[in-house]
Amino acid sequence: MEEKILEVLQRRGEVHTEELADHLGVVRHTAAKYLEILKAKGLVRCRRVGNAKLWQPMAAGLTIRPLRREDLPAILKIQQPFERTLDPFAQTMSHQIEENDSILSLGAALEGELVGFIVGEIRQWEFGGGARTGWIKALGVATDFRHRGIGRGLGEALLEEFRRRGVERVRTLVDWHNGELISYFRSLGFDLMPMLPLEMSCKGDRSTNGGRATATDLNICKGGPHGDQGD
Repeated sequence: MEEKILEVLQRRGEVHTEELADHLGVVRHTAAKYLEILKAKGLVRCRRVGNAKLWQPMAAGLTIRPLRREDLPAILKIQQPFERTLDPFAQTMSHQIEENDSILSLGAALEGELVGFIVGEIRQWEFGGGARTGWIKALGVATDFRHRGIGRGLGEALLEEFRRRGVERVRTLVDWHNGELISYFRSLGFDLMPMLPLEMSCKGDRSTNGGRATATDLNICKGGPHGDQGD
């Protein structure tokens, strides 16, 4: 029953309880019961018009727009559970919003509240592959609004802008053990790329070969830019 109700709401956008009951062939009480269950799960919401309730899927009414300077506190609140210290992230996001292309830094707002963000950039040339490349650098969805299609909406909006600008490929980094985030990007069409990310530690004097990094200085990079988040 819950799946049927969600299908109806996705198709129609907004319906009265009575209208939904008639469509499903059940009494109003039954429809109202399942709607309240879905509301408790955070999958639907309602608004009152007089004595009637109008129901819609949670993602309905979602606005995707360029990020603004005043969004920074909400962005930091979303990211806080995934950062030991917020200062480096705050500086990076502030620069992205104020200095970079605004249409590549997008926020998802629901009834005026910022509930998600995604940040990308375009590199005209890249070491190891000269094609015009888009990068997804940061992604976050507020905990209470995850698994409602918000992250997917943000991802699709940014990818569409990349395509509009003639970007030939889009890349990102994901922690090797973050299966949820890997699944999210795979759902958008991402796959493993035929390149190996490498990193080395610059702490202390690790160079033992005339100032050049040795093979033991190099490690596969397992870190990603967007924390343990996705949708």
